[in-house]
Amino acid sequence: MRFAYPYLLLFILLLPILYRYWRARSLPARVHFSLSIPKEIRRIDPTRILLWIRYAAVVLLIIAFARPQESHRQTQRQVSGIDIMMVMDISASMNIEDMTEESRIDTAKRTMENFVKRRNDDRIGFLIFSGEPLTLVPPTLDYGLLLRELRRVETGMLRDGTAIGDGLSVAVNRLRNSKAKSRVVILLTDGENNVGQVDPLTAGDLAAGYGIKVYTIAIGKEGRVRMPIRRKGIMGDVVTSYQWFDNQLNPELLQQIAKATDAKFYRVEDAASLENVFQDINRLEKSEIKVNEQIKFDEMFLKPLLLAIALLILERLLARFWWRVLP
Repeated sequence: MRFAYPYLLLFILLLPILYRYWRARSLPARVHFSLSIPKEIRRIDPTRILLWIRYAAVVLLIIAFARPQESHRQTQRQVSGIDIMMVMDISASMNIEDMTEESRIDTAKRTMENFVKRRNDDRIGFLIFSGEPLTLVPPTLDYGLLLRELRRVETGMLRDGTAIGDGLSVAVNRLRNSKAKSRVVILLTDGENNVGQVDPLTAGDLAAGYGIKVYTIAIGKEGRVRMPIRRKGIMGDVVTSYQWFDNQLNPELLQQIAKATDAKFYRVEDAASLENVFQDINRLEKSEIKVNEQIKFDEMFLKPLLLAIALLILERLLARFWWRVLP
């Protein structure tokens, strides 16, 4: 609520002076009579009541002339979102439990899920690869579908191997016709490219040609690590044994891909570092939001004006008929 002419409200401060003037005019003795006044209200001073009615009417008139207005804010929100493809390696080595007593794939899934929950206006897709790539969800705003597919992913769903180039090239193909302000691929892998038809550097150059950024993440420790092997026991329970495994990474390759696409390369060896990486990407890749705000004012003077007129009419009727005053 606001007033177009708030300074008019200052006249309300003058009303006590006017009230004393009106009151003084009615001080001479007069004869009052009523057509039929009940005994209970014969002690009421009609003059005082008429003055207060007139006083209230003038206050309402001043408020009406000050033009009370009610504001309404109209907000138009334009969002230039980002299209993102999350590309995750699900080769057998992602089962290695070297991420603070948690497997690499479980850590990656949980961190990606948190990342998705932080986004609001971006289309996000999800692609997995090992010896071959598979798009589970194309870029979409249906985060519920995306999270369901993300949670059900596990190793062994595809032919084994690490086809980084194939996975990246399919992700680029998903984004190349996008009209989004920015297009981003987040590539997470724990191994070195060893199979596939597309060379990773060629896929990186393809992304750069389309203006797509590729953030690369090398996850896990290098060298000799323990690979869990799970088998069903005689009684149907799961028996876990461990086998030593030589884990090899090619960080130089991932660095080249990120650099060629004007993005960043990250090397992580624990869950906290991976969470920090996705928080960093979340800060770097923000949707552009433009807000146009308009304020509309509705006039509210009619109600106090009509009420003031009604009170003045009532005061005149009472003074002329019900509480007629004779000198």
